Amino acid sequence: MTTTKAKPGFKRNALTVDASACIGCQTCMAACKLEHDLPPGPRPIAAIRTGPLETEKGLQMQHWPTTCYHCDRPACVMACPTGAMQKREDGLVFSDLQLCIGCQTCAVACPFGHPRLNPANGKIAKCDGCRERVDAGMWPVCALKCPTGALSYGTAQDIVHQRRVQEAVKITRTFTPTEC
Repeated sequence: MTTTKAKPGFKRNALTVDASACIGCQTCMAACKLEHDLPPGPRPIAAIRTGPLETEKGLQMQHWPTTCYHCDRPACVMACPTGAMQKREDGLVFSDLQLCIGCQTCAVACPFGHPRLNPANGKIAKCDGCRERVDAGMWPVCALKCPTGALSYGTAQDIVHQRRVQEAVKITRTFTPTEC
């Protein structure tokens, strides 16, 4: 398995999904496509819609943002015959377009179907975790642009803190002025 170096002092970060906050607006997908100049077709991130489901509030649709899982032992990296599919020390899995021959072996090997052929250049397109943005200390564009906060990015500690704050805000909103 090919592993490339991340910048010195890297932190292992994660992109997390709060599916209950996703409204299916596809802003994450549009932002990703714009950031990476992708044509119609490949979708490194998408909000999958399920439902309608019966809930306490009646029938509702659910949306599940899904993207590459940047696996610990990525099958796509192990299957790639040219070494184009690589994993960095910080866990981000990406395709080196200079080495990619568009054979799609990685796409077949991925159990989640995330690597997809980009018809514009005949190379594989997949979520690379916005590695250039991450290296510059920024969030991946999908999480940055998500209008509901359904996507979060950071270290495990950062994410736990974000979730606790979100839950505290939800709980606080349930109180009326007379109860406080």
